[in-house]
Amino acid sequence: MTVGNEEFLRGLYSVKCLFGDKWAPAIIVALANGRMRRVNILSTINSYSLDSDKPVVLHDSILARTLKKMTREGLLVRTRRTEIFPPRVYYSLKPEIAEFLRVVEPVVEWTRCHPGLIAQIQDYSSYCDDDVQTMTGVGEVGVDLLDDAVVDHGDLIGYSTG
Repeated sequence: MTVGNEEFLRGLYSVKCLFGDKWAPAIIVALANGRMRRVNILSTINSYSLDSDKPVVLHDSILARTLKKMTREGLLVRTRRTEIFPPRVYYSLKPEIAEFLRVVEPVVEWTRCHPGLIAQIQDYSSYCDDDVQTMTGVGEVGVDLLDDAVVDHGDLIGYSTG
């Protein structure tokens, strides 16, 4: 498989499927060091600081739903210990997912080497989430966004600059 062929593209989309859920990356990272109970996963994720102006807030009900989904998808292993009372449930990564984390470390390092590009993508994504994806699909493009981003003007059809 080489970069630029269809098989490589399929592989990239397969990787994207691993992180299709908003909370999947945080759960996977929380479980990277071994099995945990749901309450420990919740407190670990809520202790993360991913964005300086928005604290990470994961609610228990969303975590429960996401853990169930990820277990059904085959990303996690759910183990129930019944020899103790009350029974305890633990979650852990499937060995293939733990292997994936080790393999993806150079990609994560690449993102650290290109913070400007990553920030630009995040800013644009935040802008699109907030303004462009409205009922009409038309938002207003801010001057700051246009100054900072390399934009194909064909992408701006239907937008006002201000």
